[in-house]
Amino acid sequence: MSLEWIIIDGYSLLYRARERGVAAAPTPMERAALIARLERLCGSLAVRITIVFDGRGKGGADELYTGPIEVLFSPAAMTADSVIERLVHESSDVASITVVTSDRRERETVEAAGARSLSCGDFILLCEREENRRAVASAAAARCARRATLGDRFPPA
Repeated sequence: MSLEWIIIDGYSLLYRARERGVAAAPTPMERAALIARLERLCGSLAVRITIVFDGRGKGGADELYTGPIEVLFSPAAMTADSVIERLVHESSDVASITVVTSDRRERETVEAAGARSLSCGDFILLCEREENRRAVASAAAARCARRATLGDRFPPA
């Protein structure tokens, strides 16, 4: 299943992916790990993935990474939710967008604009299923690539 464009509320996803009870803000290493994980899944999850992090207090909206994943920080005067809403509103094909957030009101807002939404928990399950599917396909390909011998059919006694 490949979607057209996934827009992710980055901190919402990071908080959901963490163990419960951890109150500290996500670290730059956690952000980098999330980006790396999504890079590996980019082509099979969606044609385009954008992650938006709250950047209040850090200045303007900066792009963190220029790989296959677009990463944005919201400007000081805006929240990540505002940036996500603007991206949805300015899109010429809103129906092709899926927004990932655990914020129920944000999900309702983007759905009212015509986009789809997924909770962070459902998105994590989607990522895990895709990673498992890839692992099984890779193992099957490795078995097929290995030349079979009689010993494979008749193991030693």
